[in-house]
Amino acid sequence: MLKALTDIGELGFMKADPFSAVISALAATYGADRDFIRFYVQDDASAISMLDGNVNLYVTERTDYEEITAFLNAAGYLSIRSYESAVKSLNKEPGDCSFIVRYRGGEANEPDGFVSEYPLRDIYSLLTSRGFDTGDYGYFAADVFARVNKNAASFGGIVSENKLRSCCFRLFEGEKSILLGAVATDINSSGRGYASSLVPYMAKSEKEVFLFTRNDALLPFYENCGFEKYGKYAVSYR
Repeated sequence: MLKALTDIGELGFMKADPFSAVISALAATYGADRDFIRFYVQDDASAISMLDGNVNLYVTERTDYEEITAFLNAAGYLSIRSYESAVKSLNKEPGDCSFIVRYRGGEANEPDGFVSEYPLRDIYSLLTSRGFDTGDYGYFAADVFARVNKNAASFGGIVSENKLRSCCFRLFEGEKSILLGAVATDINSSGRGYASSLVPYMAKSEKEVFLFTRNDALLPFYENCGFEKYGKYAVSYR
């Protein structure tokens, strides 16, 4: 039975998974008693985060999709993100979709020029210049600061000649797994190996590390960085 989360410890049943990384990181950041974000659990089978109408869904083989479909239709939402197969099981049309990759490990040394902090405005500018939908700067900054301050996210970048050349975030660091993202390289610095050295370094962890590719064409790049194909994600829009 689906119920509202009252204690983030109730999420402890989730296994290492890209969506459990998102949900547990958000719970660690905001807690279970905020108006703008809500969490729900379905026994020990599924979990939902709903932030400003945007849903992340963690599923297992025991998920009751009929109950979750009825709940989401009644509650209202802007988007649902989960595995492509899960989105289809909700009888929703998969929209944006691509590969989920998992880091399989390997040697990864700290890149030359690595920084773990950099002016957020410059990071935002790099991401927007490479086509990332980051929203307005105020929302982006508040979101990043909130998760970083709770150790639920972290930044890595490469700086050369006083310029940010490439960046990568541990966007969501959950209890058992991490979701990397926001991988971008300055257009004038492409082809110099910045991202291919930065991404594996950011992926080094005792936890399972996942990443959503922005499109299928990026799969070979991430495979060369030490990742393997894990599945496909999808976003369904209301």
